[in-house]
Amino acid sequence: MKSSRSRLLALVLSGVLTVTAACGGKSDNSDAAPAASGSTSAAASPEADARTELANAFNKLNGVTMAYSMTTESGTAGITKLTGSSDPATRANSGSMTITAQGQEITAEIITVGTDLYLKLGLPIPGLDPKKWMYVDGSKTSLSKLGLGNPDDPTNVKGLTDAIATVERTGAGAFKGTIDMTKRNLPASSAALIQEMGDAAKSVPFEATVGAEGYVASLTVKMPGAGQVPATTATTTFSDFGKPVSISKPAAADVQPAPAALLSQFA
Repeated sequence: MKSSRSRLLALVLSGVLTVTAACGGKSDNSDAAPAASGSTSAAASPEADARTELANAFNKLNGVTMAYSMTTESGTAGITKLTGSSDPATRANSGSMTITAQGQEITAEIITVGTDLYLKLGLPIPGLDPKKWMYVDGSKTSLSKLGLGNPDDPTNVKGLTDAIATVERTGAGAFKGTIDMTKRNLPASSAALIQEMGDAAKSVPFEATVGAEGYVASLTVKMPGAGQVPATTATTTFSDFGKPVSISKPAAADVQPAPAALLSQFA
């Protein structure tokens, strides 16, 4: 049986992002659906207008640098807080994570550049220098197996409009609706979780806001419980769109390989 600390290490590497992986999936770089032609005799419905506006706001995130902050609350299982920035052009992402679970708190720093992952944990691991970064070759161990999204989509929201089942405007720049998670292109672990949810996976509640610049400013998704995974609320905010982001790999002297025993938990 794994020790409590081993389970916490697993939580760190998976980022407690099973839910956020389920919320994301494929990266969609297509443009939003075009607005209705002016020659159309019937006016677009309020839901169609809301869907188009929200789709435009999500698609506007594609390819733009940004800062983000995510809080995932899984009942008594734990709380994860992740803040970071990303540069899709270089497929680079950096972030800091705090996980509170089982009465303990673990901090982690993460850098991804392409398929290269660098991780620094705020707790001692036998045989490792706590001041150095652990390196994981994502081309050999898929980042999705570690619960991490694509480097160019760290918060797993691109293409989310494909799965929106219902949507309505609740105010200026405010929306709510449901997401059909069965329509997402998911890693095997997340797909299995969605299957356990049954019909509830087809109408997962969400709320979103769109800022003055036309980008999605916040997204809250409330995933139902499934199996041993409790109901989870994930709230993400986005900011600093288009501002310069500088993310680089750590110097070779500051890097060490991640221990095989730790990575074996995600084989």
